[in-house]
Amino acid sequence: MTSAWARGLVLAVALNGVASSTIRAQSAEQPSAVVITGRDLGITAGATVGAAALSRLDVPVARFFGDSAFHERHPGLTTAAKRASIVTETVLMVTGGTVYGIARLRHDDGTADVALHGTEAVLFPAMFIQVIRGALGRARPYVAGGAVERRDSDPYQFELLHGFTSFDYRSFPSMHAMASVAVAAALSTEMRERNTPHRALISPLLYAGAAMPGLARLYLDQHWASDIALGAFLGAFAGQKVVTYSHAHPTNRIDRAFLGRRTYVGFTSDARGLSLRAWSF
Repeated sequence: MTSAWARGLVLAVALNGVASSTIRAQSAEQPSAVVITGRDLGITAGATVGAAALSRLDVPVARFFGDSAFHERHPGLTTAAKRASIVTETVLMVTGGTVYGIARLRHDDGTADVALHGTEAVLFPAMFIQVIRGALGRARPYVAGGAVERRDSDPYQFELLHGFTSFDYRSFPSMHAMASVAVAAALSTEMRERNTPHRALISPLLYAGAAMPGLARLYLDQHWASDIALGAFLGAFAGQKVVTYSHAHPTNRIDRAFLGRRTYVGFTSDARGLSLRAWSF
């Protein structure tokens, strides 16, 4: 059981790695005005196939996390999981929007830039996921034959279009996993773009924190492992894509509308060492 859970988590991490390597490879090439490329679609299709393969482990992983005896022995974990579940896409977007608004009022261009891109990284995939999971109508783990009665439901129970009308059929992919990983990816990519000191230490901490809502949803029997894996991939992809594209195209329509003329402040490293640089565009 533990081995199945471990393999599932390894595949989820691998999906995030695919997103990261794809974006880095594209950023090394010449900037393109195309936002979503054919390569992006191919990578996303591959991640979807990976999530489908991971679904073979969905029931063992659900049983591992849903051990009722373990839950009874550790009630504090259930409380912690419920608190971690509060970190939804709505909370993250409201938080990002609030930080953006305050930064604009204070003429803090750098913070406004980061907050806007982090909010975009959650908003765009959230709209995509709402349509996909609504159309597919995948039943959550606690659903069996349309009734909430036991944990080991069929991981391949899909009711097309039922996700638009029932929360019980909005399992695939996970919005929680997407949102938290998207913010972590956006912040990590911003640090890379700005050559932020100590980012090698900060980024893993961001991703570790981002993993908590997804794990909480597994623990609370709200999602299958494959839901979490694809949601995390989409979050990592969106977070890095939004930031790399925005920095490669600083005069794009969204940045022009919400940021206007701004000053970019960042650290650069050359033969003379680390230095702080600021310029306007």
